[in-house]
Amino acid sequence: MLFSSYSFLFCFLPLTLAAWQLAARAAAQPAQALGWLLLALSLVFYAFWGPGFLVLLLGLIVMNHAFGTALAAPQQEGAGKRRLTRKSLLALALACNLLPLLWFKYAGFLTDCAARLCGADWSFTPAGLPLGISFYTFIQIAWLVAVYRRETAPEGLAAHALFTSCFAWVISGPIVRYGQMGPQLGALAGLRAENLAQGFTLFTLGLGKKVLLADSIGAYADAVFNAAARGIWPSTLEAWLGSLAYTFQLYFDFSGYTDMALGLGLMLGLRLPENFASPYKATGIVDFWRRWHITLGAWLRDFLYIPLGGNRRGRPRQYANLFLTMLIGGAWHGAGWTFIVWGALHGTMLSVNHFFRACTRGTLAERLLGAAPGRLVCVAFTFFCINLCWVVFRAPNLDTALTIYTAMAGAGPDVWPPLMAPDAGAGLEGFLARLDPAAPGSLMAALLPNRFFSGWLPFALLAVCGVIVWCCPNSQEVVFGRKEGAGPRVRWRPTTGWAAALALLGFAALVLASRETVFLYFQF
Repeated sequence: MLFSSYSFLFCFLPLTLAAWQLAARAAAQPAQALGWLLLALSLVFYAFWGPGFLVLLLGLIVMNHAFGTALAAPQQEGAGKRRLTRKSLLALALACNLLPLLWFKYAGFLTDCAARLCGADWSFTPAGLPLGISFYTFIQIAWLVAVYRRETAPEGLAAHALFTSCFAWVISGPIVRYGQMGPQLGALAGLRAENLAQGFTLFTLGLGKKVLLADSIGAYADAVFNAAARGIWPSTLEAWLGSLAYTFQLYFDFSGYTDMALGLGLMLGLRLPENFASPYKATGIVDFWRRWHITLGAWLRDFLYIPLGGNRRGRPRQYANLFLTMLIGGAWHGAGWTFIVWGALHGTMLSVNHFFRACTRGTLAERLLGAAPGRLVCVAFTFFCINLCWVVFRAPNLDTALTIYTAMAGAGPDVWPPLMAPDAGAGLEGFLARLDPAAPGSLMAALLPNRFFSGWLPFALLAVCGVIVWCCPNSQEVVFGRKEGAGPRVRWRPTTGWAAALALLGFAALVLASRETVFLYFQF
């Protein structure tokens, strides 16, 4: 049951809101009753993806609650030995959480690698990847570490189950911390008009991004990458357009999901952490990772980069830690060499970016790059690097990625077709003939020979995506305003005009919501 599916929009969500308000009014202790209701709804929501997945999730919740209770036990006599025991217990708990993730997500890949190394004919296919296992595993690891550090104390099993399985974040994040959500889950209240209005606004904006933009532009990316995987060479322009289409598809898919998750939480009175802040406006890779999947970046920083030593042991060690952290972060996205290469690329770029910033700090170059023209150049160059990296991220294997890269570089076979139609004629008529993709021998037909991009729609979609990405405030800025306090020109207000615009956007999204698609981050 996707957030953008008819079953969720017309059944699960309305019933949830109705039950929420009834329970809040009827219960003697609304917070407690709403907590049980939210837990029940979350388990039902997750069970739609497969009862087996729900059993695994519940088993891990019970196991982690038991580990957390043991870790929170008061320290008594034999303090030194006790600390060692708690540390060992934490290590055991982390191993027990990582083993299912390794089994379901990486066993097949590791078996294949071992078979290649040994020249054997081994193969192994796990019984499906439990949905959201990467996200709820990270959530529970953060909770266990917080309990070990005595930053939080375990509450009841039901409270822990609710924190882990809440349907707003269990499938695809954000990766929440107990310190952020625990107090909110303990103080649930009935529906509030302001929360509902802002939540519906965020949800509708996210639905529009997902259905109207991500799913639409994604069809063109699929055409290019799927053809390349079958051995069909795209032209240079097709390869660039295909990479741009995927770059925007992933942006609006993830941004749309994040908006919907935050909107759902807000309807129920929960303020989820920010997870997406206009990442393609970043002026460098360091800045990009402060804007893209913010909660994942924070998790990798707190539980990998800092324990590895962070920047405390000199620059070479800092760059090595960054590279290793991003390499693991890449592998987290999927069991395949493409994700590992993608992580290595980002680790390298992060290290280079940190090195460059250290070298230019306090110099004229830093002041020039901080000025408006310099920032524009930085944004363009950062986007260029990110776009190149998404190619290997999207490609099903390294051979396909190499095909796309070769075509983008203009080095593939027949990727530079004749640019002039031989008999197009002169004047305006000849010029238009050259631009007609359907005309044999025209300029566009020569540049786009495989017909992956037919008509005006793909170019209009790319243009709209670009305008929204670089010229518009993001959804949270529209609804809540900017962090620095200044309101963007496009700012949500509870007015008739905004209601009409959102209704129109929602209607257009609902018309196209019947297409069978899935959120890209579900597979990670």
